[in-house]
Amino acid sequence: MEAKSAAIDPAKTSDQSAGTEIELINKLRKGDKEVVKIIFNTNFDKLYSFVFHEVEQNHSAAEDIVQDTFISAIKSASKFKGNSRIYTWLVGIAHHKIADYYRHAKRDNKHNDRNAEGQTSELDLAIDNSPQGNIAESTEQKILIDQALNSLPPDYREIIILKYVEDFPVDEIARILKRSSKSVEGILSRARKAMKEIINNQSEG
Repeated sequence: MEAKSAAIDPAKTSDQSAGTEIELINKLRKGDKEVVKIIFNTNFDKLYSFVFHEVEQNHSAAEDIVQDTFISAIKSASKFKGNSRIYTWLVGIAHHKIADYYRHAKRDNKHNDRNAEGQTSELDLAIDNSPQGNIAESTEQKILIDQALNSLPPDYREIIILKYVEDFPVDEIARILKRSSKSVEGILSRARKAMKEIINNQSEG
């Protein structure tokens, strides 16, 4: 008799993932050192990538901010209510660290036009308002995107990265930025428009 293969239930898989997050959160709040390692190893690369793009691809600043983020997360773990994903919580902490970075550096919203070091970001952006729009199909376009991203004001750059690189839904972005969903949608619309204009100007130049 042939054994029947068990069908995978997506809803059950989702419930299991949520259950795992809750277990990690509960252990984290109790100061479990092994859980701290798990959370660090699971989220470090993604968090570093997010911060790296936020600080104009400055490796040193990104490393410092990510380190400070995890230290702050460990210190405030007992206060974490678990009403969001662990990664969303970490990004929220990093958001404040990034704001401090720019505040302390006393930088304005003007950034130098320069080629990015290291990786180029592959933003599958719907700049032309088309769900299938992809302007990252060639190396040259990727460079244009990175330069445009670095030319955006920090708040525009952050919301573009959260939406199109981190793939956060609007409600999670609103939670991270402590804004309303309507406010986030408005900023996102303006950020897309600003980035499209920058890319068009670069292409014409």
